[in-house]
Amino acid sequence: MDSNASSGTVVDAFDGLSPSQRIARLEALLRQSRAETQRFRDCFELGEYGKALVGLDGRFLEVNPALCAITGLSREQLCQRTCLDITHPDDQETCRAALRALAGGAQTTFRTEKRYLHAGGHAVHVHVTLTLARDAQGEPSHFVAMMQDVTARKASERALVEREALLSSMGKFVPGIIHKIGFGPDGRARFMYISDRALEMFELPPEVMANDYYAHHVRVHPEDLKYAERLGQPPKPGQPLHPVDFEYRVLLPTKGLRHYRGRALPVIEADGQVVWYGHTADVTDQKLLQEARVAARAAEDANRAKSEFLSRMSHELRTPLNAVIGFAQLLRLDRAQPLADSQRNKVDLIERAGAHLLDVISDVLDLSRIEVGGLPLAMEDVPARQVMDEALNLVESMAREAGIRLVSEVGPAKWRVHADRLRLRQILVNLLSNAVKYNNPGGEVTVRLRQQPAPSPDGTALLGLEVQDSGIGMTPDQQAHLFESFNRLGAERTAIEGTGIGLVIVHRLVELMQGHIDVRSEPGVGSCFTVWLPTACDDDGGEACPPAAGGPVLEAPHGGLTVLYAEDNEVNIDLVRKVLELRPACRLLVARNGAEAVALATATRPGLLLLDMHLGDMDGFELLKRLAAIPALKGVPRVAFSADAMSEQIDKAKASGFTAYLTKPLDVVALLRCVDEHTGVAGMA
Repeated sequence: MDSNASSGTVVDAFDGLSPSQRIARLEALLRQSRAETQRFRDCFELGEYGKALVGLDGRFLEVNPALCAITGLSREQLCQRTCLDITHPDDQETCRAALRALAGGAQTTFRTEKRYLHAGGHAVHVHVTLTLARDAQGEPSHFVAMMQDVTARKASERALVEREALLSSMGKFVPGIIHKIGFGPDGRARFMYISDRALEMFELPPEVMANDYYAHHVRVHPEDLKYAERLGQPPKPGQPLHPVDFEYRVLLPTKGLRHYRGRALPVIEADGQVVWYGHTADVTDQKLLQEARVAARAAEDANRAKSEFLSRMSHELRTPLNAVIGFAQLLRLDRAQPLADSQRNKVDLIERAGAHLLDVISDVLDLSRIEVGGLPLAMEDVPARQVMDEALNLVESMAREAGIRLVSEVGPAKWRVHADRLRLRQILVNLLSNAVKYNNPGGEVTVRLRQQPAPSPDGTALLGLEVQDSGIGMTPDQQAHLFESFNRLGAERTAIEGTGIGLVIVHRLVELMQGHIDVRSEPGVGSCFTVWLPTACDDDGGEACPPAAGGPVLEAPHGGLTVLYAEDNEVNIDLVRKVLELRPACRLLVARNGAEAVALATATRPGLLLLDMHLGDMDGFELLKRLAAIPALKGVPRVAFSADAMSEQIDKAKASGFTAYLTKPLDVVALLRCVDEHTGVAGMA
């Protein structure tokens, strides 16, 4: 009875109807069935998802247009294939497992993502939902499949993964940290992203930084904290947004004080929220480098100003000394009108006082040039005994007047040192002068050369130039302060002249020549100074340099010489005129400015040009340039004469074409020797 209930219901629906009415009712039911069938067909055919009926063997029984579009195959082509035929080989095993599980009844629905092989040759990522359908008897009949094309989503996921990987690598390898900062409803800042180097930058656990934007403020320098707090405030509504450059200091437990600098860019995202993308880097090293460069430029400017000041002071101080020392020498050397003994003593005092003042000026200039690194050295292999003899000759008169005996115990002539000859002689003269000044009446000064028993730690063989005296000696405390500038170790309370910088210059010069100085001293016994310099021995024992120049040349050689002297100082003109009177055969022409010098040189062709470097209308370099343009003056020696005794000026003058450079105060003997040398040249011409 139950099995016929439904059919009975249908029959009951036709009871009482006429044949025509029954036909009309059947037609209505047929139309309704067709409409429902069409709705089901539309559900299958329409839509963006691919749909298919798949046999238990995996063959496509029915497919919709969306699946055709996903695979690039027509309905007929798909219905001739199985789902395995269009599945990527790497995903086929997953597909087989799904079919077995569903057909065996282990599960009724299976979902997975896999790749289809598109007819165009590329892979299509799809999300597949496969459901088992059963027949009226409950047996597996076929599968109902739904496919969603997720290729675009997979591409977006890959791009996102790649972007995250790039961002992560940037965070690891780009100096500093990358961050994204947003603001919550309460206006508090929060890190929406912060790169891995936050731990290194702030020495805080990454999770602390990520969870609490304000946690890093504990590392900010107290003086910069308020500034850092303002950086974490949200922008006011309607406020214009601009990139922000910031810089502050932090105090780290292990690294100490560091300087951080960064830049943040405001971005309004799709939801209207304002976020800041930024980068913060440690610029401590850059700051230190910048400060060092500023300090270096300041030091260079200071050194340049100091050199200019020293040059001016040298000129201003040496110019009056030129007259003092020069005329004193003339009075002493004047054989036509010899001085009485009392007058000679007074002139000697004037000359010695002027020489002492000149020594003070020279020492101060030398020390200043050494301190600023502006003292050039001409290093060469120098015969040590020869330079020692030269120094002894220079202090011989001083020792004789003081009643001090000079004893020489120098070694073989072949012993040489690598040094600046002029500066080495200056060192020895300074040590010998001190040995004489600080000696006892009737004492002696001994000089000797000795080889170092063993090479220095770097393997360099050294030669010692030793100056030993029998003088007052020094206490250990005095020796400890021996090389301090302007410290005379108590000698300022005696009648002994000095500045307290001579030994400082000696010490610095020895160091510049890659040597060192040893001192032994005992109060009441004397002192011994040994200058150790790198050796450069000549095995043949020959002399490396010409013998030292002899004494003053006071007799004029045969032949005449016309000297054109360009000078605007009348005292200097008078001095040079008096000096050249010692050379009767010498004719002096005077030009009081550069233009007059050019005119006189053109008209007379002198045999020697003596040019002051600071004339009223031009300097010596400009005058030299104009004289060099006169063909008739080719080969005429040009001698610079200036109170500027700075080595840079002397080097520049010689490089410009001057054959010699005489400094003021004038050394009368040096000028006479210069004139005598060029008199011979002029005679041969």
